[in-house]
Amino acid sequence: MSKTLRYTLIAEGFAEYQFIPAYIDWIAKQIGDLQPVRTKIQLAISKNPSVSKVLQEAATYCVQSFADKRNPCDLFIAGIDLDTTDFTDNQEYHTQRLKQLQDAMGRAYKLYENKIILYAPIQAIDCWIHYVQQNATANSLESIPKVETKRKVYGQRQDRQQIEKIARAAAMKADFDELARQSRSFKHFHQQVVAFLEAYDKPPHP
Repeated sequence: MSKTLRYTLIAEGFAEYQFIPAYIDWIAKQIGDLQPVRTKIQLAISKNPSVSKVLQEAATYCVQSFADKRNPCDLFIAGIDLDTTDFTDNQEYHTQRLKQLQDAMGRAYKLYENKIILYAPIQAIDCWIHYVQQNATANSLESIPKVETKRKVYGQRQDRQQIEKIARAAAMKADFDELARQSRSFKHFHQQVVAFLEAYDKPPHP
């Protein structure tokens, strides 16, 4: 019998809610007999979410996710785009962005740190999708301005329906192992997820 993994995803845009759950489904199958189930807790996406909303509300949704006694959450995932390039050796800007989100979550992050994964796509998650669409060399697409990347990924039409359609299609065909080689920010996210799931899938000590 498969083991259920309940997780909450908090994100700043439409694409994340298609791309990241597809990735979680994929990696769960690679790690073990896991059945991911995403909770209904998320930012309202009737209008485009934003970085500020994630920073303001991630802590509240995190506590809410783990406080549900009937259906407790196993993992909380939250992220914001970097909105710039980062070609530093140690990804200093990427690290600072993650720290910004971590600090915004405050006590909630400290309380549930071992059950939280934070991510910050360099430029934007659209860059991860662009890597999937292109057979690009490692870290070669981050220099493209965010606006231009969005146009290349989604075309001239960039409404919610179009973004979700493109993101979902990209995720379904994605080679996520290759994406981790192409994008350092995705690799950082990927390694966190793998480490969490490998520990989660281990049987408890007798």
